[in-house]
Amino acid sequence: MSECDLTQAFACLAAGLAPITQVQQVALADAPGRVLARPLVARRDLPSQDTAAMDGYAVRAQELAQGRRVLRVVGRVLAGHPFAGQLLPGTCARIMTGASMPEGSDAVVVMEVAEAVAPDLVALPGPVAAGANRRVRGEHVRAGETVLPARRRLRTTDLALACAIGEVELGVLRRLEVGILSTGDELRDPPADLPPGCAYDSNRLMLRVALEKASMAGHDLGICPDDLLALQRVIDRAFEQRLDALLISGGAALGDADVVRMLDGVEFVSVDFRPGRGIAVARLVLGSQTLLVLGLPGNAVAAYVLFHTLALPVLARLAGADAQPPLPVSLPIAHDVYARAGRIDFRRARLVLDASGRRVADPLSEQGSAMIRSVSDADALVAVGPAAQYRAGDLLPTYLVEAFESLP
Repeated sequence: MSECDLTQAFACLAAGLAPITQVQQVALADAPGRVLARPLVARRDLPSQDTAAMDGYAVRAQELAQGRRVLRVVGRVLAGHPFAGQLLPGTCARIMTGASMPEGSDAVVVMEVAEAVAPDLVALPGPVAAGANRRVRGEHVRAGETVLPARRRLRTTDLALACAIGEVELGVLRRLEVGILSTGDELRDPPADLPPGCAYDSNRLMLRVALEKASMAGHDLGICPDDLLALQRVIDRAFEQRLDALLISGGAALGDADVVRMLDGVEFVSVDFRPGRGIAVARLVLGSQTLLVLGLPGNAVAAYVLFHTLALPVLARLAGADAQPPLPVSLPIAHDVYARAGRIDFRRARLVLDASGRRVADPLSEQGSAMIRSVSDADALVAVGPAAQYRAGDLLPTYLVEAFESLP
């Protein structure tokens, strides 16, 4: 298969997915990152009544139609303490932001332009437009309006909106259950001693934390040796645990010990960017169960890049979210960079300010695909390519690490 760009690779990996459909009711406090199962329709207006948008004096606009006028202050209105009665001609009420507008009033004159002329008298400038500094009932949300669409991955502000319209819980899709496995005879878990040629496996921890951050349930399936039968036993365990997906790091290339590529039904989706040559994918079926298998590179940086650009958005699709690959921002490069023509290279970079105060991306000197410290030291990943050379100041697609690791 020829190399795909990011959009093409995602479309290929996501094609034919059958998202989960089981729904759970959860409290708002437990819903961050979960996928909304059905549209959220407001059951009441927001705000629920006309309220003051500024501190000042609630008035009848017609009282000030001819200009400045002295009005009698007949009360003070605070949020949660409505005015008793209605405003009569020649009167006004001192009102605070968020307080309900008194009956008969239709505008607020801000406090800064008012002049007290006696303890219960205030001079207000005019004219003032009806509706000035007033929030109208239903101005933000109307009862019956859809405020959040289905398949939305819920953010904290979404939950605040749901609370503001009176909800205490939401119907969300259940968490996606994902097994996490590393392959390689050379891998060990810390703090075990490292024989010559061996290394600690950091990928499983990295992937599990990332999945939990995305509100998916990660299941640590350990380290599998470079043995096809051992890998098949892990897959059998994944079916027994009724997992939705299996995320494997290592064994997905074309080496003699790359066991993931030896599985029946595995395809390899090649990508036109580095680090990482692509992702292995298979949809394994056992009875009524389907297990999505995604095979990432074993090198830590390559696994990190391909997980966040492709694997995580694909898993989010399987989890029911309307997910897409992450979007970059355009930032100038700090100095000249060179690349292999025709290929995209994700360079780890720090964000710095240049002499003019602009934020620029400064690629790190160490860029090896196994050097996880280069990601730890980075603020961003800069997509260098497909041209062979870029000059300092050229704008390049840049993935901020904070956004790169956010919910798809």
